[in-house]
Amino acid sequence: MASVETEPDTLTSLLIAQLTLDDISAITSTRKGKARDDSLLTDEQVAFRLFEQENLALVQTLKLARSLQDAIDSDTDVLSRLSAVDVGAVDDRRYAEALSLGQRLPEKTEAQRALETPLMFQFFSLTEDDSEEDSSNDFRLVPAAYLHPASFLPTLSQITPIIFLHSRVECVICGDRFRALSIFKATCEHHYCLDCLRELVQACLGDESLFPLRCCQQPLHVTSVLRLLSADIRRQFEAKSREFSTLPNHRVYCSNPTCSRFLGSSEVDDSLGRRDIHCSDCSTPTCKLCKQRSHPNGNCGENTALIELKALAEREHWQTCPRCSRIIELRYGCYHMTCLCRQEFCYLCAVPWKNCRCPQWEEGRLLDTAARRVEREWGAAVRQEQPMVFQRRVQTWADQLRDNHDCDPHRWLHRTGGGRCEECGDFLPLFLKECRRCHVMVCVRCMRNRM
Repeated sequence: MASVETEPDTLTSLLIAQLTLDDISAITSTRKGKARDDSLLTDEQVAFRLFEQENLALVQTLKLARSLQDAIDSDTDVLSRLSAVDVGAVDDRRYAEALSLGQRLPEKTEAQRALETPLMFQFFSLTEDDSEEDSSNDFRLVPAAYLHPASFLPTLSQITPIIFLHSRVECVICGDRFRALSIFKATCEHHYCLDCLRELVQACLGDESLFPLRCCQQPLHVTSVLRLLSADIRRQFEAKSREFSTLPNHRVYCSNPTCSRFLGSSEVDDSLGRRDIHCSDCSTPTCKLCKQRSHPNGNCGENTALIELKALAEREHWQTCPRCSRIIELRYGCYHMTCLCRQEFCYLCAVPWKNCRCPQWEEGRLLDTAARRVEREWGAAVRQEQPMVFQRRVQTWADQLRDNHDCDPHRWLHRTGGGRCEECGDFLPLFLKECRRCHVMVCVRCMRNRM
């Protein structure tokens, strides 16, 4: 029966080479002491030495080959997972673009579904015992990395960013969980889903109190935000940014009442000395000095509408912001005012806050605010049913407001049951946020993006 010769595997070849080295070492050791140290080597000794060097090189090569093969075998699973991560990232990007453009969302690919499996990210890594494995019998010429195939696996610091990008994180506004790769991360480490981020930008277009975009009083990176939105929203926001960045008393709007487009700042000098600005929408010329319809052959007249507004503000005891000249009305609360331009001042004298000796509260407004707190706490019916108890509670609240009305920073608590936000006035049926010190109640949007 004929036999079939097969090539020995790497492990067998390594064993043969190592045994050969042992034989050479045993033979040469028995020859020591039989010749003088300075005598020439015999042909037999030269042959043994060359044979030993060849086998040493063979052992090193075989060890290297075995280590490489073990590393490839152990890394196959990791490499396939990393490849799936790359494919899934491309698919997620396509999904996010369709979402931002309002297009029909594509079906999830196999890579995206695989990335949602927790087992996808259960990598193995070196343990402390593995890293200290004895390698005293290995030859120095063999690179240390090849001696431990497991060292080819990604370290924890390399795997963590991959796990984070494809893990689920919670949107700070709506509370839903989204994949981290398709969500916006603010400077304060809070996350926004694309829908809530778009709603914030759209709300900012009509509400200057939300400008500049911020979360937890830290500005958002506008370039990164706009990159996730449609081209139309980007154009609108950029136009509003130019308007909101201009002080109100310097803003020039189209004098055509049916247009009222923002035209620019009255502080910008025209290179030709012109004081008229033509509206790009309706072509109406507006004088940037008096902000009325252009009058090229006459002097600026009095702005009747502005005069009437100032007269009304004086009758109603409204105040004017010392920075931007915006007229402000105090409905309830203390005299500490914060304008939309972020200027803080006293409502009584319009001096920057904490630079005057005016009282911080008007007693009537203080008691009115305290009564609102009691009605919110016990219900409106208690005022009629138990007037004495109601008044005592109002006084307790008034004392607390005197001490804590100007708390900064706020310390928020989750309050179930719903109510009306004291900042934007919206009614939320499920829950609000309440400061544990001044007890102001606001919605999540105002807490994160307005206050």
